[in-house]
Amino acid sequence: MGEEDPAQGEKSLQRFYADKVFLLGDKDWRVGKNFYVVKSTVEKMVKWAYESSSGLYPKDPVPVGSYREGLHLQTESSSNDFDFLIPVRYNPTLALKSGGIANDPGSYEKKLPTYIFRDQGVPVFRSGTKVLVDLETLGETYVEVHCHKQAARLEDEEDDTDLDEFEERKESLSHHNLDPFQILKDFHRYIEITLDPEYTHPRQNDPVFQQRLFPSRVPKIDNRIRQNIKLEALDLESPAIQLSFCEGTETVPVKLLPAIQGAIKLSNQWLREDLTHLSDWWDGDLANEKKSFLRKSAIIQEVGPELVAQGGFWRFSFSHAETVMLENVDADGGQRKAALRLLKFVNTTKWMPEYGKILTSYHLKTILLWCCEIYPEKAHWETLLSSLQVLLRLLNHTLIKRNLPHYFLQAVNLFRRRYKCSSTTYRPLALEVLRFEVEVMLADIVGYLMPDHELQDHCTHEVSEKIVALREFKEKHQEDLKELKGMEDEHMYEEMEIFKA
Repeated sequence: MGEEDPAQGEKSLQRFYADKVFLLGDKDWRVGKNFYVVKSTVEKMVKWAYESSSGLYPKDPVPVGSYREGLHLQTESSSNDFDFLIPVRYNPTLALKSGGIANDPGSYEKKLPTYIFRDQGVPVFRSGTKVLVDLETLGETYVEVHCHKQAARLEDEEDDTDLDEFEERKESLSHHNLDPFQILKDFHRYIEITLDPEYTHPRQNDPVFQQRLFPSRVPKIDNRIRQNIKLEALDLESPAIQLSFCEGTETVPVKLLPAIQGAIKLSNQWLREDLTHLSDWWDGDLANEKKSFLRKSAIIQEVGPELVAQGGFWRFSFSHAETVMLENVDADGGQRKAALRLLKFVNTTKWMPEYGKILTSYHLKTILLWCCEIYPEKAHWETLLSSLQVLLRLLNHTLIKRNLPHYFLQAVNLFRRRYKCSSTTYRPLALEVLRFEVEVMLADIVGYLMPDHELQDHCTHEVSEKIVALREFKEKHQEDLKELKGMEDEHMYEEMEIFKA
């Protein structure tokens, strides 16, 4: 479409953003009210879970996700969702120490110990985002183990102290651990009790509790509030317990994620190997790499990663660190968050309906984090148009390379997705069609968003070429793209081992 004055293009974008992407006024008030209601109710529910579990959830829930980071959409037709980390009690004297990447994941234990004590911490290794305990390394120094019983010894086995200690450690992991599946099952049950109108106290059927002189108190949850909350069926492949809050005419999705905070002590090896360097994948100017890397590592050392239960493993999550990094990202008056919201709007309303959920909110947030590191100068972010161009250029770069590195973990490619079929064409096809879309959008952002824009009366040669290339690609792969959309809609794929918040 035709060339447009940048100032006029910026006005058009700002008007589109205000009318379609991020509504203020009544919508803003309703979203704020919903968050307040949800947050105060979730705080009460966690206090009930604390009593149900005999103290397993001692802290207040921590808001995370798009709303907390200021990256959420506010459209007329959609309801905002809210995510909360639910801190799980973890023995502070049991420090987990990063030991690098696991060479043979099958030889490690999947569960976290709670009663193994070691002078320099329990060594844990990483496979993707999985946290694994190495029992062999654990035995190299003095370890004190507390367990229910000694592992059974074979009658024909000689008295081998080393083997005995090894079996004892395995027994300890079996009997004293934070099992990811059990944590999710139990927490789901605790929330179920919280929402049950038959319960006035989570431990009302506990005879020991009933005999206490001063029973512990929990906040009252009105039955009218309980009736407006639906607990979804437990999904053990998801790290979250999912709820639906009915607020007026809106249904508000809420996710509660049991998480261990402050358990991992980061070693120098972690900082060298696990924090991704720009030079591993970025071809452009690396002048700011050292400064940005030091800032990233300082934040990780300060707040650390969380561990969330997913798919039978404890996995690394960086929700808190990402929130800290994005909190004041527009302090210089930039348009970073607004541009990210606009890109999420395009993905939600245009790309996902046509191709499926190839790109997630986490993908796009990672693009923003990398862009802030590669382009720290204010000049890149002064307008919504220039900010969106920065995001699109980097998104295009990652689609061409078929590699979007996790912002904190080396060699974790967020574009790795294995489709459950014999064909190997679907992953590159998915990324390729999005690359064509991004190139068309980059050629004329205003025309792409507003094809009926009154000032767009003709196509430039460059824009025409991009549109023709996209059309021809879609026609050539019409059947494959249809099958791809079907697999996306039916979740017929295996995600990369990564937690997205």
